[in-house]
Amino acid sequence: MSKHTLSAIAEEDLIQIYVEGATSFGLEQARRYHQKLFQVFQFLAENPKAAPIRPQLKTEIRVHPVESHIILYKVRKQDILVLRIRHAHEDWLNH
Repeated sequence: MSKHTLSAIAEEDLIQIYVEGATSFGLEQARRYHQKLFQVFQFLAENPKAAPIRPQLKTEIRVHPVESHIILYKVRKQDILVLRIRHAHEDWLNH
């Protein structure tokens, strides 16, 4: 398994992170961070059990930190499904 899929809401999260990053830190930094996130998606696709399952969540969702964000994902037979990309300081359990 070395494939990842983004949910529609994860795609929206990614766009928001890029726009906020470009506004706050400039386009080049936003691009670098965007690339880093995709590198982590690929790492997780190649190592799907790298992050632990969070038992407090309803389904078998794994959470992996990336700098100031966390990636919430699910392991499927053919790929990993990235569910959300949230800021680590958010109340992401309830959103």
